[in-house]
Amino acid sequence: MSIDQKVHCTVVGQGPNLVLLHGWGVNSAVWQPVIEKLSQYYCLYLVDLPGFGKSAPLVSYSLESIRDAILQVVPESATWCGWSLGGLIATYTAITHSNRVDKLIQVSSSVKFVADDLWPGVERSVFDNFLLGLQSNQKKTLTRFIALQAMGCATARKDSSTFKSLLAETQPADTEALIAGLKLLSETDLRNSFATLSVPCLSLFGQFDSLVPQQVAQEMARLLAHSQTQLFENSSHAPFMSEGDVFVQYLVEFIGG
Repeated sequence: MSIDQKVHCTVVGQGPNLVLLHGWGVNSAVWQPVIEKLSQYYCLYLVDLPGFGKSAPLVSYSLESIRDAILQVVPESATWCGWSLGGLIATYTAITHSNRVDKLIQVSSSVKFVADDLWPGVERSVFDNFLLGLQSNQKKTLTRFIALQAMGCATARKDSSTFKSLLAETQPADTEALIAGLKLLSETDLRNSFATLSVPCLSLFGQFDSLVPQQVAQEMARLLAHSQTQLFENSSHAPFMSEGDVFVQYLVEFIGG
C-alpha cells in the first residue's frame, strides 16, 4: 500500500508501527536489504523525505517543515527509526512531538554533525565540498557520497554496489532538497534539546564510520543517560547494509515484537 500526498510513504508488513527515514541523497529504497525481515515483526512506513524519491519537494525546508509533512502520512503512534539525516529529523520529531514517537532509533546519526573543539564530527568543509559538487556535477557528487558511506568496512565494495543498484531505478532527488539537506547537516545543533528527550532512545553506530565517528556515541550517551548504544564492529555509515541481520536483531530487542 502507498500513501500519496506531498510525502510518499509505502506501508509493508504487520505488527507495531515502525517509521523508517532514509538519509541524504537517497530514498526509502535503501532499506530494501532489511525490509523482508523487519516486516515479519512490524508494520513499516517507508517514507521518502520531501524532494527525495517519489515525494514532492517543499516550498521551504527546515526541520519543522519536513517533520510536519511526514506527520501527515505516518501513524499517530509509532517507533521512529532514522538514518543519518533521517535520524536528525526523527530526533527533532521525538523532541518536539513526543506524543507521536513511542521510541527513537538513531542510525549512524548525530545531534550535531559538524565537529568543533568540544564535539566530534566531520569538518564543515566536507559538506561545503559536497555543496560545490552539486552545482557542478550532481550525479558524480551523489556517487562519491555513496562511496564515502561504505568506505572503511570489509564489505565496502559490495555495499556501494548494492546502494547503486537499489537507487538505479528510482527518481533522482530534487536539487533544492539536496542543498537544504546539506545545510541542515552542517548547521543543526540539537545537543541541548536532546538532553531533555523523554522517549526511550537507541543509538546505533558503525566502527568505521567517517561521517559520524564512534566518539559521538560517548558524547551522546553523556547528554542522555537513559539512552542505549550499540556499535557495529564491521560497518561504516550503513550498518543495515553491512550487517543486516544484526541490525534487525538490535531493533527487535529494543522495540519488542
